[in-house]
Amino acid sequence: MSQRLTRKEIRKDEFANVVGRGVEYAESHVRTLVLVIVGAVVLAAAGAGMYAFMGHRSGGANEALAAAVKVYSAPINATGAKPNDPKEPSFADEAARRARAKVLFEKVRGGYSHTDAADIAGLYLAQIAVAEGKPDEARKLWTAFVDAHPDSILAGEARINLIHLDRKQGPKAKVEELATRLKAMQEQSQPPLPEDVILSELGTTYEQLGRKEDAMQAYKRIMDEFPQSAYRTVAQQRLSALDPTRLPSAAPGSFPMVPGSPGS
Repeated sequence: MSQRLTRKEIRKDEFANVVGRGVEYAESHVRTLVLVIVGAVVLAAAGAGMYAFMGHRSGGANEALAAAVKVYSAPINATGAKPNDPKEPSFADEAARRARAKVLFEKVRGGYSHTDAADIAGLYLAQIAVAEGKPDEARKLWTAFVDAHPDSILAGEARINLIHLDRKQGPKAKVEELATRLKAMQEQSQPPLPEDVILSELGTTYEQLGRKEDAMQAYKRIMDEFPQSAYRTVAQQRLSALDPTRLPSAAPGSFPMVPGSPGS
């Protein structure tokens, strides 16, 4: 799990309203992750006996993770729920689905410790912990994943979730500390997040601290330096909210809307 994070792989809108949405990538890419995990195990295994043992264990972990993910994303069917259907499970309500998924992810974590599948299960458990109102538990799981896989795409998602927790939970002094930390990230030769992501989080943090001018400067940098950023629209919206006299900037390749024209 050593892919470097790119701007397009972290989308601001997925974190706008809910903390702990950093596992969508795993939901749609479990099979790819499985291949990566198995490949790593094959390369690391020394000797036929170790290869067979590790390959079997990894395969079991990946199958257990895939089954848990299926339950986690199962549909809600209030009148005809089939929670025990192995192919197409469904649940009467979200609470029942979450409870069953939690059990399955915990089994992956407990039964296949020290595997990447177990670490990914931890990301789902972190999101479940947030839904259950247990942010400290979620923080521990996200931090553990970042420590184990610092260069993975999912680590970037976990880092953003941790930033959101700090901003949501912390007193003003802790939020100030977060702003300082984000500023320090920008100065690193290889920052843990893309710069436009850091700028967006920095702007939001400054807004919470009431530092309007600093927030506007962060958003302006996204507009000026990252014209293709997925965060550009949000930056423009925040600039307009902070300074209503500011005219919206046209997106690259577009033309200002003329009053009375179609779509205005």
